[in-house]
Amino acid sequence: MSTVQPLAKAYEALRPKILQRLLDLRTTLDPSLGRLDDITARAQIGAVLDHIGNYIATGDIGLHRAFLHTFLAMRAAEAQSPASVLAMLVAIGDTAAQVAQEEGAGTTEGAELTLLLTRVTASTARAVNDLIADELGRRLGTWGEMRSRSSSNISPLPKGKPS
Repeated sequence: MSTVQPLAKAYEALRPKILQRLLDLRTTLDPSLGRLDDITARAQIGAVLDHIGNYIATGDIGLHRAFLHTFLAMRAAEAQSPASVLAMLVAIGDTAAQVAQEEGAGTTEGAELTLLLTRVTASTARAVNDLIADELGRRLGTWGEMRSRSSSNISPLPKGKPS
């Protein structure tokens, strides 16, 4: 029998405590979260926690990556750098693992959930780094194409007098 299902249930049971801890710490996690009202901050942090829970339950990295791509775009629209989004996501994962460790101290399930949340956080960081690298690669490709086009469209100066 897989341990994922019981751990997914354990995570869901801890989720309200994790959310409350994150709301209490939100200014230190990300200054932009500190500027949000409680309802908006709760919604943004809650969305991340929902997707962590979904990833724990399904192990579907493609779905998790799609969420992270959307989350990065949403935060970019709010003038947040990819590095600050990555730091915030890692802080959320680390806080979730810390709450799991504290609440499950001395239990096998607590230790397993803590380890799983640490792995999910590492997978999240890798996925975000991959998304950032993909975007940088795309931008470099576009820049190279534009540079190539502009240099092929520029006629060389005629020899003789400079213009």
